[in-house]
Amino acid sequence: MKIHMEISHPQSPSIHVGQIEYSQIEVGKSPQMLKGRLRLFQESLFFDYEDKTLEEVSAIKEWTDLLEDVPFLPLLSNIQKEQFMDSTNSVQDLSIFFSLKYFLPILTLDADRLKDPVLLSKNSSDHIEWQDSEGLKGLFSQTSKAQISQDTKNILQIILFRPSISWEKSEALIQSLTKMFVQIHGGESNYELIEKAL
Repeated sequence: MKIHMEISHPQSPSIHVGQIEYSQIEVGKSPQMLKGRLRLFQESLFFDYEDKTLEEVSAIKEWTDLLEDVPFLPLLSNIQKEQFMDSTNSVQDLSIFFSLKYFLPILTLDADRLKDPVLLSKNSSDHIEWQDSEGLKGLFSQTSKAQISQDTKNILQIILFRPSISWEKSEALIQSLTKMFVQIHGGESNYELIEKAL
């Protein structure tokens, strides 16, 4: 598997983009350890943000200043209401856990349903969009026809890093995610980090 991602460069780019490719993985139910961590983490977030306005949190405000639709914000809003997410599968659970822990938009797609190249762009309405060479497309914040299933073997994962996160920190976070991902799903991974891409 090899997916080449192209990025549309606006006039004043600021968002770093990480691209991770996983091959020959096994998707399944989350191990109890991950289920437990996800549940406890949501409970912790509830107490942390119970009486706060999310948009006033510095990391979140940085995203809302950049994007019209911040993917993890609805999840945090639900957690504020004690509406916790149930476990879905190992890939989605880990992606959501990591996204909420570090306030990072993460898009996870079944690479075998995509046709190279995949174009990532920020449109005039400040939404992040993706599209493959055969017209399969979607918004970064929405599920799509390329979403993960139990049969998924190869994955393209795209992570957005806000401008205040340094190159070194971005790379360290990618390495941390890939390590956790491979520990749970097996397979192999490789990544690319593009500074100030969107």
